[in-house]
Amino acid sequence: MRKLFIVFVLALSVAASAVTKVSLEQLQQEGWSTYQGHRIRITTPLIVCGSFYDSLTLAPERLYVPEERAVGLNTGDSTRFFELQAYNKAQSIKLVCKKPYNLNLGATIRNLEAVVTGERALQTGQQPAFRNYKPSKKMPYVGKSDLLICATNIQNYFVHQGGYATKRNTEGQHAFQCHKTATALLKINADLYALCEIEKGPSAPSELTAMMNKLAKKNLYAFVRTAEDDGDTISVGFIYRKDRVRPVGELRRAYNERSNIYSNRFMLQGFEHIPSGEQFVLSLNHPRSKRGNPQMSNEKRMNNIRAILDCINNAYADSTYTDPDILLLGDYNCYRYEEPIQTIVKAGFADMLTDSLDYSYSYRGLCGSLDRVFASPTMAEQITGVKTIHWNTDYYYSAAYYSKYNFKNNNVPKEAPADIRKCLSKAAKKNLLFRYSDHDPVLIGIKFK
Repeated sequence: MRKLFIVFVLALSVAASAVTKVSLEQLQQEGWSTYQGHRIRITTPLIVCGSFYDSLTLAPERLYVPEERAVGLNTGDSTRFFELQAYNKAQSIKLVCKKPYNLNLGATIRNLEAVVTGERALQTGQQPAFRNYKPSKKMPYVGKSDLLICATNIQNYFVHQGGYATKRNTEGQHAFQCHKTATALLKINADLYALCEIEKGPSAPSELTAMMNKLAKKNLYAFVRTAEDDGDTISVGFIYRKDRVRPVGELRRAYNERSNIYSNRFMLQGFEHIPSGEQFVLSLNHPRSKRGNPQMSNEKRMNNIRAILDCINNAYADSTYTDPDILLLGDYNCYRYEEPIQTIVKAGFADMLTDSLDYSYSYRGLCGSLDRVFASPTMAEQITGVKTIHWNTDYYYSAAYYSKYNFKNNNVPKEAPADIRKCLSKAAKKNLLFRYSDHDPVLIGIKFK
């Protein structure tokens, strides 16, 4: 009897630990509740679409924000919009982790084994054997060009202590952010940088420009100065190579009142390409984010877009600028088929990000391009290419651009200035180019005719 009992217990244990093979399609058809509490092996190959501190978002392919591929609700209902919304929901799987997996977006796995804990929810003990994805350090090719422009959100580059974004938690963390951001910008090797989320006033752009010159070991870069004092608000700004580009004309704003919260987030500035003598105008913009009520935030973004277009029209009406070559750049906080973007297109500016599979931002496992490039007809003819550089969005959250490092004085890059050597760790050296922001930079090539 004892032997029979032992055999019976072993049989139950084997049954309890048995793994059921199932495809994602079967799970959808049969229902996740059918497998509740069971250990399953998903035979469908999966990709990491979202990487968070305690969970992963998985799907058979990259998932995109519906507004990136279909007309949004702000401009009328779309069957395609709801189809994409339903598809994202059906394909998305949440895998809960006991520890951060430090997996980049794009990491893949076959035959994932885990326990079903709920609707499209899994949990696993030991880390499964993912094949991690490594973002390339190579620059995308934008054609044979005379001028390279980089538009990038540098995520709250603030120098001063304050209420909105504040300095990093320690002096070391801020020094690391400065060094890492400057290193990435130098690697891009653009002639002109259009920066969003840099602190208002001269201190933040001055500090970043000084670090770029220090790392380059040449006095190559300068920034466009504004009349404002330093302040704890988000602004935009330009850094440029002095031997390649120079500012021309008066800097204009979409909001002129200095007390207006948007006054620092919209700039219009003319430039001259020194080697050719060709002039052009850049409109750098950072409209209202999507916090709070979506419809209310959309209307505020629409007000921002109207102000941008009015600013451009007024600057040409009073002859501040006369050259027809105009680029509109920045973080627009909305996707391709939302009303603000389509309003710019209807105003006669071409959307130069034509690859519907590209992205510059990821939120809750969904990709899309918040960072946009628009061109006037004459400028569009001279653009040789527009490409997103995937150095940030794909990188996992726990490799954040300034935190999660110990900042010990070991294995410091040789090029690091002596005054911040103590701030850089082995991990910082390894990932120096990656995750300096939560947005990917966009590279634009121009060949003047």
